[in-house]
Amino acid sequence: MFFLAPKFWRQNNMLSRSLRPIAWVYEYASLWYAKRTKTQKVSVPVICVGNLVMGGAGKTPTVLALVDILKQMNHTPHILSRGYGAVIKDSIRVDSQKHNYLQVGDEALLLAEKAPTWAGQDRVLSAKLAISHGASVIIMDDGLQNNSLHKDLSFLVVDTLQGFGNGLVFPAGPLRESPQRGVQKTNLTIAIGNEDLPKGIPQATRAHMTAVGTVQPRPVIAFAGLGYPEKFNRTLQDYGFEVKRFIPFPDHHPYTIPEMERLLKMTIRRKIDLITTAKDFLRIPEHFKKKISVFNVDLQFEDPEELHALIASKIQTIS
Repeated sequence: MFFLAPKFWRQNNMLSRSLRPIAWVYEYASLWYAKRTKTQKVSVPVICVGNLVMGGAGKTPTVLALVDILKQMNHTPHILSRGYGAVIKDSIRVDSQKHNYLQVGDEALLLAEKAPTWAGQDRVLSAKLAISHGASVIIMDDGLQNNSLHKDLSFLVVDTLQGFGNGLVFPAGPLRESPQRGVQKTNLTIAIGNEDLPKGIPQATRAHMTAVGTVQPRPVIAFAGLGYPEKFNRTLQDYGFEVKRFIPFPDHHPYTIPEMERLLKMTIRRKIDLITTAKDFLRIPEHFKKKISVFNVDLQFEDPEELHALIASKIQTIS
């Protein structure tokens, strides 16, 4: 299901309070299911990257940055993705030349450009397939609430601009579970941004999104279908872009031909560029891609040595 986060998720108002009983049911049903799930351990270390909010908090760029660290440690990392919204449910190795976002999910396609990536709902099967194809370590993307696979190291990703909204669990708020329970599952929090951390997050290492390549600030119309699309708008402005109009779409939104035609008409009238994210670009009909600019970013850790040391203390480095 693709949707825009409702505005009341950032407020503690009458609507959010009225949904609290349903939120309690949701959270305790999730706990009940987690306790009934058998956890299996595989023969290589598993690193989990997760978050607490519905939608994106920067997990995908965090996974990509961790791949670089693991490669520096002489590991062969493979990535597990659940393939959000994908038609194919079986565990398969993602091939960006063969698959599209409808088959395996947009995030899986991005991840596959960096390291071997396995998409599928059965994380244990995906892990075993990765190991059989040479993985020395596995990165589990978005696995904090999944208990099927034993994790040797878990990171909690928090976008400090997005925060935790009103701090309530779905559907009263944006949280998948309470911060207290989430923190108990993790070894370290990765805070993306300069803002203060939400309450209940005791420890964090900082990271920042940085532009890839040469940036040419200019007037643009921007659009994005992300868990927190406003972050893209803010990022463009931080880099000097004059965002004449910003159009948010639901997370993982599959763009249609009429939608792209309307967006391009806006830019033609104003004689400015249309710009979006790398993940959104994958969901645009092929015919329009040459007409749209992509703003690429990488995640940079303030203290990569801290992460290197933590990973080395949890998993054996290959010599």
